[in-house]
Amino acid sequence: MHSIVAIVLPTFATIIVGFVFGRWRGQDVRAVIDVAMYIALPALAFTSMLDKPIVLADAALLWAAALVIIGGGFLMAFVFFRISGQKHSGLYLPIAFMNNVNIPFPIIYMAFGSAGLGVATLFFIPNAILIYTLGVHIASRSASWKDSAREIGRVPLVYAALGGLALNLLHVAPPALLTDSLKFIGTAAIPLVLIVLGVNLSGIRLAQLSTAALAAALRLFGGLALGLLMVALFDFQGVTRAVVLFESAMPSAAFGSILCAKYGNESELVSTVVFITTVASVVTVPLLLYLLR
Repeated sequence: MHSIVAIVLPTFATIIVGFVFGRWRGQDVRAVIDVAMYIALPALAFTSMLDKPIVLADAALLWAAALVIIGGGFLMAFVFFRISGQKHSGLYLPIAFMNNVNIPFPIIYMAFGSAGLGVATLFFIPNAILIYTLGVHIASRSASWKDSAREIGRVPLVYAALGGLALNLLHVAPPALLTDSLKFIGTAAIPLVLIVLGVNLSGIRLAQLSTAALAAALRLFGGLALGLLMVALFDFQGVTRAVVLFESAMPSAAFGSILCAKYGNESELVSTVVFITTVASVVTVPLLLYLLR
């Protein structure tokens, strides 16, 4: 258990640092977000794709699992809204889309090494494509699919992951000078995204706690149930099995609250779900990691 705490503690300690900084200074961190999203994270994603040979068939199974987990999240949300007699639009996002980067990347890297991070990056690709297209479409309510699809063209992280994947599948090794430089840049990604997450959480105003708590339970426990179904269906083993289960039970994606705030779609309720799931993950993440290791 001591090793689990040693793995998890730096992640949540860094989030707390960002939270305290946000409460104390209330700084605009958009410039930091840009550095993380346009430089550090793409470098990390690109190099993580090159560390271990990837079989396209295995990657396809991983993408299928990610798509089913997201689709299952939408279905759970739909059933929940019908049973409770509630009508929501933005609330679909924090139930269906999990945090694929801020929390899982550093923990998976420390727990399972570069092999685990490679699996996590592959798992991230369909999530990123969907949240930047379908997620934008749902959050904006009136935006066209064409406008929503343009958003994915502005996300270098997806291009970096796909580029690294293509080089891996083609057995092309980039120059060591390039990969070493990108690995060095990528080391900045993890602390940056964790601090930004903490700052974003510091500005959340809680709303509709009962509805938010139920939505949070669907994300964490419903997501884990879907993950268990996928690892059984596709017979995932070893590190791949552990990463899929770990990712499936992650807190809600913080980007969902950013989208809903941008388009004025249940932003406080969505942010509340993000906050609850992130706080709950202080308990659920170490427990899950203990069981998986």
